[in-house]
Amino acid sequence: MASENIERILIIDDQEVFRKKLELAIEQLGYKASSAPNGLAGLDKLRNENFDLLLLDIVMPGMDGFEVMQRMRQEAGLRDIPVIVISALDGEMDAVVKAIEIGAQDFLPKNFDPVLLEARLSSSLEKKRNRDRELEVLQQVERLTEAAAVLETGVVDPKRLMIDDISERSDAIGQLARVFSSMAQQIFEREKKLRQQVRTLKSSGVLLAVGVVSGLGVVLSRIAAEVEAHPFGIALWVNIVVTLLCLSHAAYRGALPKYDRRLAMVIGLWALLSTVISESIIFLVAQQLPASIIALILVTEGFMVFAFASFIGIEKANIRRLVGFGIGLIGILLVIFSTSESVGVSNFWFTATIALLAPLGYALRTLLITIKLPDDIDMVAATGLCSGAAVLLLIPLVIAFDDFVPLSLSGGSGSVSFVLAVILFGIVSSVGVTLRVSLIRSAGAVFASQSSFVVTFAGIAWSIILLGEALPVIAWLALALLVVGLILVGPKEEAEEIDPIVMRKADIEL
Repeated sequence: MASENIERILIIDDQEVFRKKLELAIEQLGYKASSAPNGLAGLDKLRNENFDLLLLDIVMPGMDGFEVMQRMRQEAGLRDIPVIVISALDGEMDAVVKAIEIGAQDFLPKNFDPVLLEARLSSSLEKKRNRDRELEVLQQVERLTEAAAVLETGVVDPKRLMIDDISERSDAIGQLARVFSSMAQQIFEREKKLRQQVRTLKSSGVLLAVGVVSGLGVVLSRIAAEVEAHPFGIALWVNIVVTLLCLSHAAYRGALPKYDRRLAMVIGLWALLSTVISESIIFLVAQQLPASIIALILVTEGFMVFAFASFIGIEKANIRRLVGFGIGLIGILLVIFSTSESVGVSNFWFTATIALLAPLGYALRTLLITIKLPDDIDMVAATGLCSGAAVLLLIPLVIAFDDFVPLSLSGGSGSVSFVLAVILFGIVSSVGVTLRVSLIRSAGAVFASQSSFVVTFAGIAWSIILLGEALPVIAWLALALLVVGLILVGPKEEAEEIDPIVMRKADIEL
């Protein structure tokens, strides 16, 4: 490794014997020597290799030493290499003077003395070292000036200043760099914490909105199911409404994405999980279970997301979260036991087990959006595309199970109540899913899944207000356990952090 620090010297001279003699003398002084027989070959070496000093013969056939120096001065990578011209002195003093005027640092007679050679080389290389140090200091001062300008613009991650290497200096420049880094770190941490808190509050507001809207959807599904016992048919009409609402809105804003095979696969899987599985199951069990019980069952989504996210490494499990998960499981079992007889359903256990597939589908959808949905896709457009894909998936199921529900405002099987429930459910689903996607993107899967307990509270409240349902006391105890469990599982700590400078750029773009 020490050889990498040996200074390299290039000799350009047309006399081979002299080149060999000079190479040997230079290497005996501890330097590394290389040579070229003419100016053109020497310039090629200078461009392709790193040299600290050039010994240049003035009088050469073809390209002489003057032209070599003039070309070097025209190239940024060569102009700072010091040059010592080689002279025979006899009749060449004028040429030496001209070479020094062009930029040569010194001259060396061809009949050189080893002591003189050492003095010339040592002097020129020391000047180069001093110049390199000065250039390095100037460059570092310029970088510190740029860092100060960046600090004046606002909050910035200290890593973006890129002055860590300057901070290692022991002089005043290093001290100044350390002061800049310390200031940037303190401001950055304070701003980051503030932005995390603001984003958490915003995400909490969206979370409440998702819960309230989705809770109303549970009640509407019960209303629709009481009118028409066709889960696939109801899901088909609801998704047609969502598709028309979301895609027309996205098209109006010019936010429809271009076709992408990978995106199409994500949208298709999303539709399968959240619509074909989850929504259809909700409509199916809504025929037998009260809306309040369905809302209680949907709260399990939060625990499922945490379990899956911990398993695949998106979230980290700890004692607090594991305790919360255990309490939640107890609450789920208590819900099932407390309502198994009160609802008067003969095949309650089977229905309850089927109902658990709905939050399972929603949980897998949440993880899919977190991991696979592109960040640049519009949220409303994504919701509309998902519902459009769901329509395509539901049509064969509607045909196979003879589950089509004709819409009519004349009463009977397609009553006004059913039409209004479908339309309202479509509107609610459009808003709720779009808000959920936004929440997943901004705060992460586990934080977004916390909306499930808001859905439960809202669903129970809506069912009491609109349907006159009531929960037994033990069900309220189960709900309390579920809430405690979800609080313990909780988000990562806050909504996921973001680099403040990135947040500022995003705000500017908006």
